[in-house]
Amino acid sequence: MESKVLPHSADRGVPRPIQLVLVRANGPLFYSVTAASLLESIAPLYAQRLLYLVRNDTALTEWIEKEWLPRKAERARMLQEYVERTWPEFDWAAAYEHYRGCAEAEGGLGPRRATAAQELLARCVAAAQSGVIYRCLSRWADDPALRAMAGTIACDEAQAFASFRTAYDRRLRVERLSFFRAWRTARACVRTARDIHVPLVFRAITAQCGQRVPFPILRYSEFLRRMRPVIARYAAPGNPERLLFRPWNGRPRIAKVQEKRQCAPEWFRPVLKAAA
Repeated sequence: MESKVLPHSADRGVPRPIQLVLVRANGPLFYSVTAASLLESIAPLYAQRLLYLVRNDTALTEWIEKEWLPRKAERARMLQEYVERTWPEFDWAAAYEHYRGCAEAEGGLGPRRATAAQELLARCVAAAQSGVIYRCLSRWADDPALRAMAGTIACDEAQAFASFRTAYDRRLRVERLSFFRAWRTARACVRTARDIHVPLVFRAITAQCGQRVPFPILRYSEFLRRMRPVIARYAAPGNPERLLFRPWNGRPRIAKVQEKRQCAPEWFRPVLKAAA
């Protein structure tokens, strides 16, 4: 279980001037870290359907509410502070409000009518994808403090993956899910991240990038093109990861989810609005 407290890696040292210049001018790095901070911040919203589907599993529900979500909140805070300190001209709060509104309209991670097993599988996929990104950041970033923070989070994601995988395997004992259906679900989760979730957060970030940002503003397709060789080199994904995440090499099919209006499902609770 995830029992350790995240170290305040971003506070351990301020990058030297040349490092700060390199970090601030690195557009793909800015988008990667800022997207991670926003995605972590929205975790309670995406966890609502998961908690609803596994509500009869007391031990899993308690782990999600008391360990996994609090740790997500802590890393979101640390990443937000890093972004605001490193790129003060960027309005993180406005980007968060923009992204939150879009995410509430879009819904969860897995299939629309997901079962508990599919939702747990979606969590495994999400943890694996995040782990690759944080592993890449831990080796690629010019700032040692950011590398240390990303390395810690990558380890946390590996632990979360193991916990969700155990819960998924346990769920399969009572819920039938064929290998073919599980594979289709996993690949659909990857494509949904590529075509919906990451474009939404990318759009929210770009909307708050004014003329004073110290890097060229990127299109989403350009960001993906530039990040693919970086991830291949620094994250060094294994064969299973390369196979699962192959859709990221394809051209994204971005959905216009911002325009959607749908009735709230039974599991939906607007906790983020209430807390705002």
